[in-house]
Amino acid sequence: RFLRPIPEKKWYLKPSVVALLGGLLPFGSIFIEMYFVFTSFWQYKVYYVYGFMLLVFIILTIVTVCVTIVGTYFLLNAENYHWQWTSFLSAASTAGYVYLYSVYYFYMKTKMSGFFQISFYFGYTLMFCLGLGIFCGAVGYLGSSMFVRRIYRNIKCD
Repeated sequence: RFLRPIPEKKWYLKPSVVALLGGLLPFGSIFIEMYFVFTSFWQYKVYYVYGFMLLVFIILTIVTVCVTIVGTYFLLNAENYHWQWTSFLSAASTAGYVYLYSVYYFYMKTKMSGFFQISFYFGYTLMFCLGLGIFCGAVGYLGSSMFVRRIYRNIKCD
């Protein structure tokens, strides 16, 4: 099997840029809800709109799949056939933006101090973001994989 060399690309078609920028739209779809979740978890406010959280979760899933499909399409259009990890990391980068938002939330909205409170906050937030990253990455990869199989299903190779 002979693999064709990948041609030089513009800066915005590099897999690292696609992976970093791919998490912006999914994060944008959930960041308002993240404020309410953080407030209920870290400032002991009651959170009672679970139906809206389910709706935001569904929107996050749909936006993640759409963004990774677009990113995969751009990579394939630029003749880059290494789309698998880029699609996973593009979706998983949403968790990085959530973690950056949690740093902002910690310094601007909480009054926590001390080693144990800080380590507790950032430790639990890191675990949440790792889970979110694995979920979003898996959803993005599965969506991109279905997309690639769909567009190459009828191609005949000699």
